[in-house]
Order: sequence, then structure tokens, then C-alpha cells
Amino acid sequence: MSGGPPLNAFARGIRDTLLRSHPEWAGHTRTLADGELEVKVPAPEGSRAAHLVIATARGSEIRLRLAPRHAHHPVGSEAEMRRVIAALLEDEAFLAVVTSGDDWIQTSLLRPGEELVLANGQVANVFSWSGKHDRIVTPPP
Repeated sequence: MSGGPPLNAFARGIRDTLLRSHPEWAGHTRTLADGELEVKVPAPEGSRAAHLVIATARGSEIRLRLAPRHAHHPVGSEAEMRRVIAALLEDEAFLAVVTSGDDWIQTSLLRPGEELVLANGQVANVFSWSGKHDRIVTPPP
């Protein structure tokens, strides 16, 4: 944990929840200039996910993301955060970033076996925590 401003109450609660489940993440937490929390956990070697970042915003929001551009997923509650993190870490959920050319279309949270429906010209980059389930999806011909 870093020095600087104290965490706001919401961020402190999220940090405490995360560290109860993952005490090994203590060295990956930092307090941002506005009192919000950022936890940046390195992914397994060789994973395109690179990092799992859990951050608070505006004193009441929780955001999850992986390092690749647009690989983010908002969560509405602490309980949902715990469920999504557990699913990502166990490769029971993946983030799929859908683009059309250089334009970002959407990011979806997928379960194993779940398929995306893509329009012509769209491509989905699927990122898994371990990297074992990464793939690029295109629409059928």
C-alpha cells in the first residue's frame, strides 16, 4: 500500500474485502490521488490479460478490467465483484472485446461455451486469466 491521501470509506471497505480473500494482493494496492483504490494483480506468465485491475471510482463505483484496451467490466455490488473476480481467476469467465475496425463496440463477460453473435466486420478478442482460453472470434462466413 502506498502513502498519500487516505482511502475513502467505500474504497477502504473494498480493499478490506479483497485482502480478506487475497492477502497476497496487499503489495499490489495503491491509493490514488483522489482517495480511490486501485489493485493491480499480475496475471500468470504468458497471459494476454497481463493484469487484473480492481478500482473504485466516485466513492461508490467498482470497476474491473484486464490490461488490454477496453477489457473492462463494471460491477454493481461488492458481492458481484467477488463473484466476477472468482470466475475470472478460475477461468470460469472471460472478457470479450468486440471491435469493428478501430472502433470499440462492446465488452462482454462470457462463460465457457458461451458464443458471441457478431455482425459482419466485427471481431471479438477473448481474454482469459490463464491465457489458455484466449481466442479471436469472427462472424461465420
